[in-house]
Amino acid sequence: MEKLKLYTVTKSSSDGDIKVGDIIWLSKNGDLNSCQGKGWLTEEEWNSPKTNDFEVEECKTHYLDVTNGHEQVRKIQ
Repeated sequence: MEKLKLYTVTKSSSDGDIKVGDIIWLSKNGDLNSCQGKGWLTEEEWNSPKTNDFEVEECKTHYLDVTNGHEQVRKIQ
C-alpha cells in the first residue's frame, strides 16, 4: 500500500481487526487508519503476521484530502 492513498479492504485480516469493506489508508508515519470507527493501528501493530494478511484494492468511492497536515476522507461526488 502507498501512504496517503485510500483503499477498500477485499479480504479481512485473520485477527478480525481489519474487515471486508473497511476504507483504510496509511499516514505518512506508517499508521494504518480506518474510516469504520476502528481508529488507527501503529505500523508495529498492523504489520505483523497475524494482522497483515488482509487484501485491498484502490478505493473508488472516496478520496483522501490532506490539507495542512490533516487527513480527511471525502466521498467522491
